[in-house]
Amino acid sequence: MPKWLTEPQHRLGQFLHYAKKVYGLFPRLGGLQDERLRPQIPTADVVRSLFFAAVLRLPSLNALEGQLKAAPFQRLLGRRAIPQVKAFSADTVARVLDGLDLEALRDILHGVVHKAERNKVFREGIRGAWRAVAVDAWEPFSSYHRHCRHCLVRMVRQGKANDRREIPQYYHRFVFALLLGSECEVVLDLEPLRPADLRRKEGVKVDCHEGEQTAALRLIDRLHDEFGRFIDLFVLDALYANGPMMTRLTQLRYGAIITLRKESDEPLKEALELMQGQPPCRVWDDPERKEHIQAWDVDEIETLDTFKGKIRVVRAQVTTRDEKTSTWCAAAVGERVRRLPARTVHELQRARWHIENTAFNQWTQQWHLTHVFRHTPKAVMAVMLLWCLVFNLMQLFVYRRLRRPRLPKDPCDTIRSVVAQIAHELARLTAPVPWELLFDSS
Repeated sequence: MPKWLTEPQHRLGQFLHYAKKVYGLFPRLGGLQDERLRPQIPTADVVRSLFFAAVLRLPSLNALEGQLKAAPFQRLLGRRAIPQVKAFSADTVARVLDGLDLEALRDILHGVVHKAERNKVFREGIRGAWRAVAVDAWEPFSSYHRHCRHCLVRMVRQGKANDRREIPQYYHRFVFALLLGSECEVVLDLEPLRPADLRRKEGVKVDCHEGEQTAALRLIDRLHDEFGRFIDLFVLDALYANGPMMTRLTQLRYGAIITLRKESDEPLKEALELMQGQPPCRVWDDPERKEHIQAWDVDEIETLDTFKGKIRVVRAQVTTRDEKTSTWCAAAVGERVRRLPARTVHELQRARWHIENTAFNQWTQQWHLTHVFRHTPKAVMAVMLLWCLVFNLMQLFVYRRLRRPRLPKDPCDTIRSVVAQIAHELARLTAPVPWELLFDSS
C-alpha cells in the first residue's frame, strides 16, 4: 500500500482512506452486480467510475466518458493509463445502470448510516438528543419528449390564448428522508412515486398516479423496519397534517411535528379559537437570527375525526429586527413529542427547511441531479441511490473527519473547496490506485 494512502496528507488520499478504514465501503461497492450476461468490463470498474463521477460532481455520462479517456482518472480506477483511449464507453456505463442491483445499493446506503451511528456521529441530534427526520418530495427533472415506463405524466397547457392546447409532460418525483443533525445531515432513504400502470400491475385497482403521501407512508414503514427506535420523530410539511399519517406514525411509536397552514381545517381551527384573547405562554429572543418570538400553546385537541389520539398545537409569532412578523403553526403528535418545550417544537418545525437547503438546493446547484444521466427506471433510481451515498460520505468526511464548520466564514472550508482539492490531486496521480488492497477491509 503506498504511503499516500496509509498516511495520507492530501484530500484524495484522506478521502479514500476514510471511506475504506471507517466504512469499509469499497469491498461492498466492488461486490455489486448487474444483469449483463457476459460482461467484458467488470461491474466493479463501472460502479467505481460512477462513484467518482458523483464525488467530482460530473454533470453527465458524456462528461464521465471524457474522464475515462484521461490518464489520471484511469489511474484512479486502478488501470494502467493509456491517454486518449477510453477505459470503457458511456454506453457500457448506461448498460450497467440499467441492470444494477438496487437493493444491494440501498443496503450500502443504510450500512454507512448504521456505521456512523455506531461511531456516535448522531448522538447529539438536531436539538439535544432528539433524532429528527425530515420527509419531503422532490421532483428533479421533467420532459415533454423523453420518458420511460416509470414516468409520471401530467397534462400541461401551452400556447397562446387563442390556441391553447394540453400536451403531456413526463417527470419523476421521489420522497426523501433526511436525518437532521447539528454537525452533518445524511439521507436515510428515498422512495419513488409510482405511475398508475405500475400500481395496477402490483394489484392496486386505481386509475391515477401515486400521491406523495402514499409513497411517504411506504418510506416510513421501511425506515421503521431498517432503523427502528434510532429515529425519534419526523418533521413534516402541511401536506401530511392529516389523520392517516398521524395514525401510522403513532402506530409505529414515532412522534411528529407537522406544519399547519389552513386555519379553516382541524386541528388548527380549534386551537386558534382556544388561543384567541389569551396572552402568549412563552416569550424568548433568538440572538442568532435576531428575532423575538411569542408562542401560544394548546394541548389535548381531539377534533380531528380521522385520528383518535391527542394533538398539541404550538403557534409562534416571529418578529424580526426590522419589525416584520411571520406566524408558524405546528401540530405535535406522540406522547413524548407533546411534552417538548414550545421553543423546541418551534425550532424543530423550522429545521424541516434543512431538507430544502442542505439536500434539494445543493443537488440542484452543485450535484447536477436535475440532469437525466440515463432515463430508464433502474438507471434513474441507481443514480439517485449512488449520488445520495456519496452525498452522505462527503458530509461525514468534511464535517466529521476534517472538522469543517457547518457555517464557514472562510470559503475554503466548504465541501465545494474539498471537491476542488480532490480533483486537483487526482490530476497529480502517477500510479494506479491499488484497489485490490483497498478491497481488503482489514
